[in-house]
Amino acid sequence: MIILPTLFAVLLLYILQAVYYKKYWMRGLECQIRFQDHAVNEGDASCLLETITNRKLLPLTTLQVKFSVSRKLKFSEAENTATTDNNYRNDIFSVMSYEKISRSLPFTASKRGCYQVWNLDLISFDLFLMNKSVISRAVDTSLYVYPKPVPFAELKAPFRKMMGTILTRNSAFEDPFEFRGIRPYQQYDPMKAVNWKASAKTGELMVNVHDYTASRQVTIFLNLADDSSWHSERLFENAIRLAASYAELLLAEGIPVQLITNGIDAMTKQTLVLPAGAGTHHIRTLKEGLARLSDRSQDLPELEPLIAEKLSVTHGADFYLLISYSQNSRLLRTFDQLCLQSEGSQWIAPLHNDMEFLQDRCPHAVSMKWEVSRIE
Repeated sequence: MIILPTLFAVLLLYILQAVYYKKYWMRGLECQIRFQDHAVNEGDASCLLETITNRKLLPLTTLQVKFSVSRKLKFSEAENTATTDNNYRNDIFSVMSYEKISRSLPFTASKRGCYQVWNLDLISFDLFLMNKSVISRAVDTSLYVYPKPVPFAELKAPFRKMMGTILTRNSAFEDPFEFRGIRPYQQYDPMKAVNWKASAKTGELMVNVHDYTASRQVTIFLNLADDSSWHSERLFENAIRLAASYAELLLAEGIPVQLITNGIDAMTKQTLVLPAGAGTHHIRTLKEGLARLSDRSQDLPELEPLIAEKLSVTHGADFYLLISYSQNSRLLRTFDQLCLQSEGSQWIAPLHNDMEFLQDRCPHAVSMKWEVSRIE
């Protein structure tokens, strides 16, 4: 007689706890997954942060947190990670009453891109681990992996050659970043040019005089179209890295940079064209744009029409840089016409050591072969 009431009580307890867990397991439960950094460079380490907070009396003895991220983020701990087309995480927590659990998942960003967390599922079980409840949540976090910086020692020669041409005293454009001397104030001088320390010493207003620059801006043309039937990832990625590093050096010198490429922005599905700008914000905008470029090199639109547009509006004060591993004669002929109007403009061709460099196809550009190893 005692067995039946006991079984009834156990059954009632099972049903009640199952109903109660089903109804209240999500109350006061928060799950936050976010990248530790907004942006890192290729090859840098970062972390994915998991935070589980249970703000209620009801404990969750078994809580599964499932989500996926790109396999290009290499986690240092393979436990709870299944890697196929993506990294699939399956973390299990036991969250007691009013408890907060934080976990850090270190990884290495192996490739340029813009990464997100997908398919977050929270799965909870009742006390008897018999009834499962599932809820899906959107995750608002992203990580930009910028192109790997090219060491300045490698980029120094072409960069200094361009800067040497830019800095001249024969142009009508002053460069506020190159100080030349001090002279008395004239009525047409802006007040921001006044050197107050020198004025105090001489007893009259004195203004700073700067060197001149022959460039109001530098336009970088990044050609990612591949003429061959096969895609060379090494040449493709090194061209993007060159564009990012060259632009950052120019912007650090206070020179506005415009970027025009026939590469496709993976977010907008359009070719990436960034207007001229300067400052740290423009550096970030430019690197984020280059990070978002898709890996596609075949069937890209031609870059020649975009270069040709510049022919009608350019003048000697502008400089141009073409980065292209394609040595398409039509492309180089169009760029060479631009170089005729802008002395000192450059063409850099990222090529493997055994690939021929057809320098004579763009005779009016300062041209150089950028050797790229076939292995990382």
